[in-house]
Amino acid sequence: MDLLKQFREVSLSVMPIAVLALVLSLLLGVMDFGEAMSFVLSCLLVIAGLTVFLTGVDIGIMPVGSRIGAALTRSRSLSVMLLASLLLGFIFTIPEPDVQVLATQVSQAGGGVPSTLLIAAIALGVGVFFAISIARTILSWPMKLVLAVSYIIIFILAFFCDDFFVSVAFDSGGATTGPLSVPFIMALGMGVANLRKHNDEAEFGYVALSSTGPVLAVLVLALVFGGDASAAAAGAQTAAPGLGQLFVSKLSEVGLSLLPMVAVVIVCQLFFLRLPRMEILRVASGIVYAYVGIVVFFTGVEYSFSDVARELGGALMSLHPVCLCIAGFLFGVCVVLAEPAVLVLTEQVETASSGRISRKTMLATLALGVGLAVVLALVRTVMGFSIWYLLLPGYGLIFICMIWTPGLFSSIAFDSGGVATGPMSSTFLLPLAMGAAAGNEAMGSAASFGMIAMIAMMPILLTELLGIVYRFKTSKAEARND
Repeated sequence: MDLLKQFREVSLSVMPIAVLALVLSLLLGVMDFGEAMSFVLSCLLVIAGLTVFLTGVDIGIMPVGSRIGAALTRSRSLSVMLLASLLLGFIFTIPEPDVQVLATQVSQAGGGVPSTLLIAAIALGVGVFFAISIARTILSWPMKLVLAVSYIIIFILAFFCDDFFVSVAFDSGGATTGPLSVPFIMALGMGVANLRKHNDEAEFGYVALSSTGPVLAVLVLALVFGGDASAAAAGAQTAAPGLGQLFVSKLSEVGLSLLPMVAVVIVCQLFFLRLPRMEILRVASGIVYAYVGIVVFFTGVEYSFSDVARELGGALMSLHPVCLCIAGFLFGVCVVLAEPAVLVLTEQVETASSGRISRKTMLATLALGVGLAVVLALVRTVMGFSIWYLLLPGYGLIFICMIWTPGLFSSIAFDSGGVATGPMSSTFLLPLAMGAAAGNEAMGSAASFGMIAMIAMMPILLTELLGIVYRFKTSKAEARND
C-alpha cells in the first residue's frame, strides 16, 4: 500500500489550484483570515480524502474488479458478459465522486431533477454503453462506426432538449471517467480484449463508449422530465452546515451509495471468486478506505472548497471578464499538468506513435488545449450564448478528423476525453463558472454548465490531430525507405 505515493500525486493535483485560488481570493478581498483558514482546512480534507480513497481503490476495489472481470471472460458467454457489464457498470458508477459532485451542483442550481434520479440515469448510461463496448470488441464492430452512430443519436436527441440539460448531459459524460469506475471498466475491458488477439484497437475505447452512455441517458431523462433553464436559473442557495454536521450527513449518504457495490462483491465471493481469507481482508480494508476517503473528500468539498471557487468566480467577473478568462486559463493548465491520468495518456500516445509524438509534445498540447477549453466555457458563461455554438463546431471537427486519424488513435482519443476531467473540474472549475454566472440574469446558473464538457472535448480533438501528424510522419518515413 503506497499511501505516500498517492498523497504526493493528489497533492500535486490539488495544491497548484488551491494556492492560486488562495492568492487571488486574498488579493481580491474574497475572504478574510478566518475564511482563508477554513479554505486551507477544506483543501487538506480534499487531499486527505482523495489520498485515502485512491489507496482503497488500489488495494481492494481494483484487484477485486480484475478478478470479477477475469471470471466473467472465462465464461465465454456473450449474454453473461453483456448482462454482467451492464449491471456492474451501473453499480460501480453510483458512488463515483465526480458523479456525486456534479449531481449536487445541478441540484444546487435548481435544475429540477432530483440528484438521486440524475445519478441513476448517469449510472444506467454507463452500464448500457459498457455492455455495448464489450459487444463491440467480441463482435469486431469498427470503433469509428459505433462512435459515429452513438453521437448521431445524441445530437438528434439534444436538438429537442433545453440548453441547460444539453450542457449537463455532456458534463455527465466527463464526470463518469473517475477513479472508481474507470479502473473496473479497464480491468474487465482488457480481459475481453485478450480474447481478440492481434487487435490493438480492441485494447481501447471502453472508457470512451462508457462515458458516451451518460450523455444519451441524461438527454432522455430531460425529454421525459421536461425541465428547462428557467428552473435552473431560480436555484436558491441555502446556509452552509458546520463541519461536524457535514461529516455526519456524508457518512450515511456515502454508505448508501457504496452498499450495492459491497453487495456485488459479497455475492461474487460466495458464488465464484472464492478468495482466500487474506485476500478477503485486503478487499474489505480497501472498501473501508474508499468509504472513509469519499466521506472526508465530500466534507472538504462542501465545507469551503467549492464555495470559495464560486465567490472567486463572482469577484473575477466583477473585476473584469478578461481577468476571469486569464485566471480560468491558468487553472485549466494547472489541472492538466498535475493530473496523473494525463501523464498515463502521454505515455500511451508516445508508445502508440513509436516515439514520433513525444510525451512532452502531448503534454504541452493538452495543457494549452484544456486551458483554452476553460476559457471557451467561461466566455459562454459571460456572454450567455447557446452551448450549441461550442458543441457543434467542436464535435464536427472531431468527426471530420476521424476520417484521417488512424483507428488506434481514434480509440485513444475518445478514451482521452476524460483524462483531464478529474475531481478538480467538478469541484472547483465548475463552481468557478457558477460564481461568474450568478450575475447573468438572462441564463443564471444554466450558463455555467458545460465546463466539464469543454474540458472533455478538447483532448479528443487534440489527440486526433496528433494521430494525423503521426500518420503523416509514418507515410513520409515509409516513402523515404522505399
